[in-house]
Amino acid sequence: MNDTENRETPENPENPEGSGTEDRTTDDVEPESEVTSLYVRRRRTPTLGFWVAVAIVVPAVAALLVAPFLEFGDLGGVLNFMLVAAVIVGLPLAAIAALADAMRHRGEKHRRR
Repeated sequence: MNDTENRETPENPENPEGSGTEDRTTDDVEPESEVTSLYVRRRRTPTLGFWVAVAIVVPAVAALLVAPFLEFGDLGGVLNFMLVAAVIVGLPLAAIAALADAMRHRGEKHRRR
């Protein structure tokens, strides 16, 4: 259920005696604290997820580009060829990328914060 923005209307009073804002002074009101978080990537190297996605998508796109040169009867055959290429070629490439990333991080002596 969607809530309305102004809840203290006469149709929907939360405080039956009134809104209660008339009794407040400016000293009683707490200022809202504005907290801003800023996350900074120190290095511009792509993450492991990027390399896994690339390793799976590139063989599928390559299969899509090669498909017109092969004799497929319908679009289902092309889609099947793309999926097989992504699984047969892309998953081993993704595993190699994960292994390379693990070996790279294993060699680091100090931990970054």
